Amino acid sequence: MTGPASRPVPRLDLRTEFQQGVVTVHVGGSLEYGVTDSLVAAVTEQLDLARTGGRAVHRLDLELAELTFVDSMGLASLLMARRVTDARGVTLRLNRRPDCLDRLLRLTCTFDHLTAAAAPDRAAGGSGTSDLRGE
Repeated sequence: MTGPASRPVPRLDLRTEFQQGVVTVHVGGSLEYGVTDSLVAAVTEQLDLARTGGRAVHRLDLELAELTFVDSMGLASLLMARRVTDARGVTLRLNRRPDCLDRLLRLTCTFDHLTAAAAPDRAAGGSGTSDLRGE
């Protein structure tokens, strides 16, 4: 008789950079319960660092090509990232989304909310979309 099956510890890889008013967070691995606070903290920290360093940020890109899995807590962290960026007048873009994320966004009716440009962009006459799966 064996004990309960052990589940591997989720692994989330985050790498950040700043260039010409754009903060980019490269997200790889699993965005799931147990690690999602790391994404929200990285987004908040990068925006705070830019502001205290006197650097203007107009956009935050989440590069998701290396994302392999996302669960409901991962979705919650993306929604929180959207709240953080909207509150600071920064446009959030989810670039190179994997199919698993698009399925979850459509299933939960959050696709338009998370892939549309932030309100400041729309007010400035932006297109209102940021569907950058293929870039």
